[in-house]
Amino acid sequence: MPPLGFLLLALDLPLTVQETAGVERVAEPVTFGVPLPKGLLTDTAKLRLHGPDGRLVPADFRVVNRWWTDAATQASSIQWVHCDFLASVPAKGSAVYRVRTGDEAPPPPPAKLELTMSGGDVRISTGPLRFTVHRTGPLLDGPGLTGADMLLRSDERIYKLSSWAASDLVVEEQTPMKVVLKRTGSHGWANGKDKALDYVARITAYAGKPHIRLTYSIVNRQGDKMSDFVRLDGLRLEAQLDKAPAPERIEQLSAAEPRLPGWFQAGGIGFGVRWFWQLYPKAFEARADGQVRLELFPETARPQNIYKGVAKTHEMILSFGGGDLRAHLDDPLYAVAPPKWYTRDTGALGRLVESSADAIRPEYWPLVQRFDRWLASSRDAVLGKRGRAYRFEGRTFDEYGMLNFGDAVHKIITASARPDYGVHWETEYYDFPHALFLHFFRTGDLVSLRTAVEATAHLADVDISHHDPVPALHGAPRTGPGLNHWTRYSNGEFTASASWAFYKNESLFDRYLLTGDLWSRDVARLSADFGTANNGLDIQSNTRSIGHGLFAMMKAYEVFGDKKYLDRANWIIDCVQSWQDGDENKLRALRCGVRWDPQFRGGYSHQSWMYGIALEAVSQASWTFHRPEMPSYLRRAADWVFANPKEWDPKRRVFLNAPVHSVMLTPGLAYIAEASGDSRYWDVALESFRTQTEAAQVTDRLKLFGQLFRNSQRFPWYLSVEPKRAGRDPSAR
Repeated sequence: MPPLGFLLLALDLPLTVQETAGVERVAEPVTFGVPLPKGLLTDTAKLRLHGPDGRLVPADFRVVNRWWTDAATQASSIQWVHCDFLASVPAKGSAVYRVRTGDEAPPPPPAKLELTMSGGDVRISTGPLRFTVHRTGPLLDGPGLTGADMLLRSDERIYKLSSWAASDLVVEEQTPMKVVLKRTGSHGWANGKDKALDYVARITAYAGKPHIRLTYSIVNRQGDKMSDFVRLDGLRLEAQLDKAPAPERIEQLSAAEPRLPGWFQAGGIGFGVRWFWQLYPKAFEARADGQVRLELFPETARPQNIYKGVAKTHEMILSFGGGDLRAHLDDPLYAVAPPKWYTRDTGALGRLVESSADAIRPEYWPLVQRFDRWLASSRDAVLGKRGRAYRFEGRTFDEYGMLNFGDAVHKIITASARPDYGVHWETEYYDFPHALFLHFFRTGDLVSLRTAVEATAHLADVDISHHDPVPALHGAPRTGPGLNHWTRYSNGEFTASASWAFYKNESLFDRYLLTGDLWSRDVARLSADFGTANNGLDIQSNTRSIGHGLFAMMKAYEVFGDKKYLDRANWIIDCVQSWQDGDENKLRALRCGVRWDPQFRGGYSHQSWMYGIALEAVSQASWTFHRPEMPSYLRRAADWVFANPKEWDPKRRVFLNAPVHSVMLTPGLAYIAEASGDSRYWDVALESFRTQTEAAQVTDRLKLFGQLFRNSQRFPWYLSVEPKRAGRDPSAR
């Protein structure tokens, strides 16, 4: 066996850092994630980061996950790594850093990052900054600022982070470049017993930097029913300044102009909150007595109900050096690899190919270019309607706001006699942000990356239920479209979905892998565990539940490595194949929880447009798990659709049930053609992809965007040079 840390090939990976805010960045902290090819490295000891001038720069690399299919080495090789470093880039310019392998000793960080624990406190020195984080009482003290606390007002009561004694504080991450402390607890009332909402606070500090980043998530785990809520009348970070500031108050109560930047100065300290106007209402106040308030939800705003299972995360910066870090906050730097590295060079994303003339066969390159223009135009149309004014019950609102931003309006029903009366939201249906992450991986498009991050933040907080009266439903998805965010569209009941029909979490893994965001990782695990604790397989009426369940389990096993996810994925496959066989005894033995219908023997259910997600997921499982029987079951499912006159018109060669979604079927059909050697499946796949791409019906619907582009972006792999090179070209059959 090769020794630990073995290296098959030298590594020289360019990472581009692009500045888009028009502000020069100097030694700004950046965390990035990149995949590595299977078999390249088993540890990070030889990884080095070189700056634009070719010199080594201080950087910390750490393993995120490993190739679980890698059985050729004693220690499985690394699939993704995270790296922390300090980036410098000119305004509106770019800088290229390079990840290389080498034996030269890396340079030390710009200052020594020190931690000292005393009782329940953690004292941190970054070099220019010394501050203390407390396990109980106020959150932190720093130079010029004391008693930083979080206050929550609800129903005329003030609840404080400092009034809840049963809190916990841990060092979650620690490297020479960065430390992350995590404090958890609740907002307590003065009696120390009553509470209003739990919280997760993460404080991140960097070697040599005079600022800290605070990520603060509130979570409602209270109540006996999903309709129970805590009324939010106010939420603020409050502290005392040593230096009395000039009194001022600034409010952003709507997204109407002026849209204010979320950066403020008081007492020599800078305070900032990300997406300040986008997540309105917000406010900042500095008082003559030295009290300062960063109001995440000002008391001057209309109260907001936080229903059971709902969370909300805010990202803030406290700059004790007084520097203006608004660009760092609102336009963070990303270090990104070439699209070819994410796709073909590493294979870390499965059968996904970059969009380039070198990758796509010449006869198909114009078609793929047109497909990408269609996707980008639709994305821009979705973003273009964010500021559109809607009227409902005498109020005007838009797609911005603390619990709206990142989502989109589906429709509004104003007839009060209907049970689904109200505003329907798209709830990231079909994992809209994952489709955008895929587009970024294929093209390097930073608009798709930034939009995906925004949408994933909403999905993590609002579109996944963090708590349920039934423990097996912790982490369940909200149904889509979601009525007023919280309730089922069909009957207005307060509930999350026990079915996997609305399951969506791959984008949470995407954000964590690319940026190291720990809240996304936490919610991804919560969501994945829902899939193991609850059987949401709903073949007879929601074929898409097959695909959504498989996607979730395969990604969770890939990232977390816990065998329970792999077992669950194989269980889904066993249930689906028993369903196709009509083996009711095996369905009962497996406890699949489905009611078999003889009309679906060989297939899944009606509605061929749902087959796209299922066929794609089962195809991915087939080439990953190497179960030899799987391709034949895939072919039987497709044959059921083609034999059904309500689903397929063989003369016009079109799918009859929602034909706009036929592009969803293309990668699954292409794999069936590859595995079976029957070119008829390939012909339908290519015709469907070409027809819809040439029509290029631009949509401003978030849900439809997710449906159209969630898995169709994997079809260009079959139009690339890779299938020919590997001898798996379905078009050659």
